[in-house]
Amino acid sequence: MGARSRSFRRHIRRRRRALYRTLGRVLGGSVGMSLALAAEAWAQTPPAAPPQEGTGDVALPGVEVRGQRNEFKIEEPSLYKLPDPIQQTPQSITVIPERVLDERTMFTLRDALRTVPGISLTAGEAGGRQGDNLTLRGFPAGNDIYIDGVRDLGQYARDTFNLESVEVLKGPSSVLFGRGSTGGIINQVSKTPRLTPFYELSGTVGSGPQGRATLDLNQPFGGSAALRLNLMGFKGDTPGRDEVTSERWGVAPSFAIGLDGPTRLIASYFYQGDDNLPDYGLPYLRGGPAPVDTENFYGIPSRDYEHDDVHIGTVRLEHDFNQNLRFRSTLRLALIERGSLVSIPAIVGNPGSAPLSAIQVSRTGTQRAQVDTSVLNTTELVARFDTWRFKHTLVAGFDASRELSAVRRYTFTGVPTTELLNPGHDPDLSAMGRVKNFDGSSAATAVGVYAVDEMALTEQWKIMGGLRYDLFDADFRNMFLGQKLSRTDEALSPRAALIFLPTKWQTYYFSYGTSFNPSAEALTLALNNSQTEPEKNETFELGAKWDLFDGALGIRTAVFRTYKNNARVTDPVLGVQVTNGKQRVQGAELEVVGRVRPGWNVWLSYAYLDSRILESTDVLNGVPVEGKRIQNVPEHTAGLWTTYDITPQWQVGGGAVFVDKRYANNDNLNVVPSYVRGDLTAAYRPIKPLELRFNVINVSDERYYDAIHPSHVVPGNARTFLLTGTWRF
Repeated sequence: MGARSRSFRRHIRRRRRALYRTLGRVLGGSVGMSLALAAEAWAQTPPAAPPQEGTGDVALPGVEVRGQRNEFKIEEPSLYKLPDPIQQTPQSITVIPERVLDERTMFTLRDALRTVPGISLTAGEAGGRQGDNLTLRGFPAGNDIYIDGVRDLGQYARDTFNLESVEVLKGPSSVLFGRGSTGGIINQVSKTPRLTPFYELSGTVGSGPQGRATLDLNQPFGGSAALRLNLMGFKGDTPGRDEVTSERWGVAPSFAIGLDGPTRLIASYFYQGDDNLPDYGLPYLRGGPAPVDTENFYGIPSRDYEHDDVHIGTVRLEHDFNQNLRFRSTLRLALIERGSLVSIPAIVGNPGSAPLSAIQVSRTGTQRAQVDTSVLNTTELVARFDTWRFKHTLVAGFDASRELSAVRRYTFTGVPTTELLNPGHDPDLSAMGRVKNFDGSSAATAVGVYAVDEMALTEQWKIMGGLRYDLFDADFRNMFLGQKLSRTDEALSPRAALIFLPTKWQTYYFSYGTSFNPSAEALTLALNNSQTEPEKNETFELGAKWDLFDGALGIRTAVFRTYKNNARVTDPVLGVQVTNGKQRVQGAELEVVGRVRPGWNVWLSYAYLDSRILESTDVLNGVPVEGKRIQNVPEHTAGLWTTYDITPQWQVGGGAVFVDKRYANNDNLNVVPSYVRGDLTAAYRPIKPLELRFNVINVSDERYYDAIHPSHVVPGNARTFLLTGTWRF
């Protein structure tokens, strides 16, 4: 395998150089424009204006208050695109703050998202998407992950070491973000420099065994500038899974200037690397996960690998012209290199009623080398003004991106099978051969322009309306088959809402929005979909939000219905994809977040999702899918987390996550059972700077299945003990 690995690395280097040349031409013009804007903004900088409501941090001369940093309930979204407080925004929004990430020892984005009702995790594919895959409100959202409002295109497992919070915006958001977002989007809020110095060192050891260390340093200087550095290292085995190991490391420096004035420039770099033994779990057998020990590992440790290198550089310029006009422009360059060789367990033949001891499992495997590069710019303007007696809040923006991807894949022959009950980990691979099955590249240019206006008719009534135009142009080349394909799509995405605010602590709303999913959304095309129009979706939502106990406790609820009006299906005669299908997801959500009484915080949430394929000509495994439930959509999900500060030194807490049964595919033949997972925590602060925290994850050692795929299912972690020490000063 050594020669093959070196061949892969040479291939990646060649692809990288070609992509650099293309990106250099695009980036040169973008950087020049950003620097010109920055120079002009500083030249016109007026005296410092008062901070705007909703900016999160309150900046005063020489003082910075890190608002809501240590609370469960976040009042303001981080996005310029959402200028109102969460309480008054006509959309379901869940925010996982840094405090909850720390209390629950959520080391990855997946750890955080699995606790959000309405989200379910998807296992990696053999030759397709890998990394963080999920469904949100019943629809795939792997392409709907963002960092600070800019699309995060990489297929990798994201760590939380550089995150202040995670925002989940539910419901279609194409009017603000462009393609995708049928069920919503996930926005990661990065840690940024601040004017108050602070330093934090944290270390965790736990069962597996596993260990983790992080460092967070923030140092202001010069009165208006600050430097922040976050470091992370992790290494460990996966509790309850044989052979599965992970290593991650990361560094995230950022620099900001002008933090005490109306013009701010923030530059950051993010790097995350990992080196893992990938886990594709268990095969299905007789209608569900194979009834074997969930520790069973069907991969080949001497052959399989997963390695990622993620580089993300960002420059953001913000300027407050006055109290009523704000501007932000973000320029990002991202490079993600991925190499993997994964084993996909599959039952050999049709064993029927054969005993488990007689069943064999294949693990042929797929090798993949991929380089993804992108240049993205997001420019936003927020304006507040009056026309006659009506008050307006206008959000307008322009997005542009260039995305490039190069992929090469191989499959293997001559790989020995293994026993279902007792898989072997060191097979004889002397007869194994490798066959290339794909070599291709893709390039996409996306441009979008939008405007959303919120108008206050009276003190109690508001209306909102918005429209976005998108152009998405993609070229795809399959060198292996000698194919060149292209597709250009244009779309209009409207949004409307009616908002009623009878008092400051009550909000009621009805909203309508649309989204679209082009065939090349994930930068791939094929002969059967290159002529297929985008899928179009629309959502209706009726919601209410209440802030109780002077805003300490928030209650949010909503009912909604989403239609995918022209879902892609395969024409039974021509064999190409046509948009003649129809899908529907309807449901309800409830969220209670905040402080019940001093020292007692609670996070309670529930989601009900009724999914259905209303019209389809597709037949899977001999089963017509029309009338079936949509894959990987649990009907009921719920989460609870609560902590109580017994004294200033002692804290206890705990919670649970419930996920209902899910179907592995739209034929509904394989069912993944429901589960409840409970967690506990206790913390002790012997002195003010030091916190010692003990966590038990999956306290009952529940056997459950975490991430599912039509061909395999990955078990969740066994009972895990974690001890964390954190020094803050």
